Amino acid sequence: MTVGSVAAFGMGRWLGAHYVRTLVSQETWDKMGFIVEAEGAILCFIIYLTPGLPKDLVCYLFGISPMPLWVFTLVSTLGRMPGTWVLSAQGAHTEAGEYLQVMLLTAITVAVAVPLYYYRNRIVSWFRGRSPR
Repeated sequence: MTVGSVAAFGMGRWLGAHYVRTLVSQETWDKMGFIVEAEGAILCFIIYLTPGLPKDLVCYLFGISPMPLWVFTLVSTLGRMPGTWVLSAQGAHTEAGEYLQVMLLTAITVAVAVPLYYYRNRIVSWFRGRSPR
């Protein structure tokens, strides 16, 4: 996932904003376009941590931001780790027939993801208001 994210980031950086805008709808650009102005690693981390946000598109958008490649690589990888760990643990427990653990992991994940998803617009708006202009 990191290699793919870094490749999309690199393509965004290489091709520039003009080309990246042709890849996304105007509605998506209007919703997520503020990311290109964001220099904060915290914003990148929260986006990768929050379920339901279009992470593939975000790679291209961060590519046309002033964020250094090494910062993007670090925070996007760390942000993806919790979800990747949960999916791997669920698969291992399922394969072992430990369905109670699978249900427990799923319940914990849902308990965290549902509020994040429900408040995603507020979270994004909060960061939008805080991004440097």
